Amino acid sequence: MKLSFRIFAIFSLGYFVSYLVRGINLPLGPLLSSELGLSPAQLGLLTSIYFFAFAGCQLPLGIFLDRFGPRKVLALLLIVAVLGALISANAHSFGTLLVGRFLLGVGTSACMMAGLKAIIAWFHHEQLPMMNGALYAIGGLGAMVTGTPVTWALGLTSWRMLFVIVAVGTGFIVLALLFLVPEKDDQHPKSTLSSQVRGVRDIFRSALFLRTAPLVMISQGVFLGVQGLWAGPYLRDVSHQSPAAAAALVTVIGLAMVIGAAGFGLLARRLQKNGISIHATAGAGMLLFMVSQLLIVLGAPVPLWLLWGFYGMTGTAGVLTYASLTKEFHGHLAGRVSTGLTLVMFVGAFIVQYGFGLLLNAWPHEDGSYAVRAHQASWLIALAVQVCAFFWFCRKLPVLEADVRVQA
Repeated sequence: MKLSFRIFAIFSLGYFVSYLVRGINLPLGPLLSSELGLSPAQLGLLTSIYFFAFAGCQLPLGIFLDRFGPRKVLALLLIVAVLGALISANAHSFGTLLVGRFLLGVGTSACMMAGLKAIIAWFHHEQLPMMNGALYAIGGLGAMVTGTPVTWALGLTSWRMLFVIVAVGTGFIVLALLFLVPEKDDQHPKSTLSSQVRGVRDIFRSALFLRTAPLVMISQGVFLGVQGLWAGPYLRDVSHQSPAAAAALVTVIGLAMVIGAAGFGLLARRLQKNGISIHATAGAGMLLFMVSQLLIVLGAPVPLWLLWGFYGMTGTAGVLTYASLTKEFHGHLAGRVSTGLTLVMFVGAFIVQYGFGLLLNAWPHEDGSYAVRAHQASWLIALAVQVCAFFWFCRKLPVLEADVRVQA
C-alpha cells in the first residue's frame, strides 16, 4: 500500500506541473502582451497552442502507454517539457514563445493519462473514482499556484526565471520516475500495433464514447480555457477587480478544484454503491457547472469568491467520465480510452481559448482591456453549446451497443 501511494505521489507531481504550465500564462499575460506587443488573438493562440500540442499527442500516446507503460513514457516526455520551459525562459519573440509553449504541451501531454494509467495498475477498480478525483485535485493545487503565489513571485523575480524554476522542478520528477518507480508487469501479452490502432478505432466508434465525448469536450474545454487564461481578463473588465483581487479569485478557483475533484470522486463512489452510475453523477455535475457559468454571466448578487468557487468546484465533474468509460472497455485499452477522452477535451480547450481571443479581438479594445459585451458573448455562446451537448449526453444508447466491451 505504501508503494502504491508513493507511486501516486510521483505521478501526481507530474500532473501538478502540467496544470501549472497550463495556467501560467494567466498571470504572465499582461507582462507578455506589454513586452512583446501581443494582441488578444495572439495571446489566445500562444496559450491555446499548449492544448493543441497536448491534444495532438493523445492518440499515439494512448498506444504508447498501453504498450510501454506510464513510467517510461512520462519520463521521456517530461524531458521535452524541460526543453520547452528553457526555450520559453530565453524567448524574445512571439515565435520563440510559441515554440516553447508547444514543447511544453507535448512534454506534459502524458501527465494526466500516465497518472490515470498508473492508478489503474496499482489500485483496486473500486478505488478508481476516488483516486482519479485525488489526481485531479493535485492538478487543482497547480491551478492555485497560478493565482496569488505566481503573482507574488513576479514581484521577486522575472517571468523568465519562473520558467527556469519549472524546468528544474520537472527535471527532479524525471529522476523520481526513473529511480523511485518500479516497473509494473500487467501480466498481459503484447498486442500488435495494428490491433492497437483497431482498438482506438473501436473506442471512437462506440456508442457510449460518442454520447459522452461532446459534453466533456465543451464542458471541460470551457473550464480549462477560462481557468487557464480568460478568467483574469473577465474579472478585470466585467467585475472590475484589481489585479491582486483577480489573482486571489484565481487561487480560489484552484482551491475549489481541489475540493470539487476530491468531493466528486468520493460522492461518485458512494452513489455507485447505491445504484447510481458514475455516468449519471458526472452528467449532474456538468449541469451544475453550466449553472455556475450562467450565474457569473448574469452577475448574480452573490460574493465573487462564492460564485467563482462554485465554478471551480463544479468544473471538475467531467473528470468522472474517465472512470465511467474505462470500466466499459477491456483493461488493455485503458490508456487509449483515457487519451481518446483527453483528446476531445483539449481540442475543446484549444477552441475555447483561441475562440474567446478572436471574439474579444472583434470588439473595439484599448489599453489591454476588452469590451464587456465581447466577454459576455463568448460565455453565452459557450453555454449554449454546452446545453445542446448535455441533451445529447442524456439520450438513450442503442440496446445492442450499450453494454459492449471492446476487446484488444
